[in-house]
Amino acid sequence: MKTREKLIEVGAQVIALEGLRNFTAKNLGNKLNISDAAVFKHFPTMEHLAIEIIDRYTLECMYNIDKAIEEGGNAIEKLARVIDTHIQLLEDTRGVIPILCFEFSRSSNEEIKTRIFSFLNEYAEKISGILVEGMEEGLIRKDIDISEVSLSFIGFMQSRVVMWFLRDRKGPIIRDPETVKKVFLEGLSEKCK
Repeated sequence: MKTREKLIEVGAQVIALEGLRNFTAKNLGNKLNISDAAVFKHFPTMEHLAIEIIDRYTLECMYNIDKAIEEGGNAIEKLARVIDTHIQLLEDTRGVIPILCFEFSRSSNEEIKTRIFSFLNEYAEKISGILVEGMEEGLIRKDIDISEVSLSFIGFMQSRVVMWFLRDRKGPIIRDPETVKKVFLEGLSEKCK
């Protein structure tokens, strides 16, 4: 793996595990056995590295979610795949994406905050689109606030990662994925109204 790629990966881990306060060229250099000056050969500033990290992880997330949606089926099937995909991404990345979003949402850098906002907004819009489709199919309740449901889904996943970090990152982030799916899907289902 090239040094640039290692910096992105280790940078994401430092932010997730140690917080933005420890996201420094010196700390990253120490972890990769390179000088802090070598970090700046690959990224002109730490903000540039931060933006690359955000873009890398959020684009990967959106790609996988889009893939889950494009597999087709009705809205309930799509939501089930999105939930499975989201949970798998959380487990594969050890919760990096939600922690990056949380950490960077407090940043003073407006470009970084805008990227996080755009990612979360795009994700919520995709969930909303599936919900509208499900309403049109007669599968999803029409008495729900689509925006609230979309944001609640994202918030639920975020809270599970926070709890996992507070549990010292032991075990799976989502202990029972089937229960998570059941709660969301049955709660939205027109049949369970």
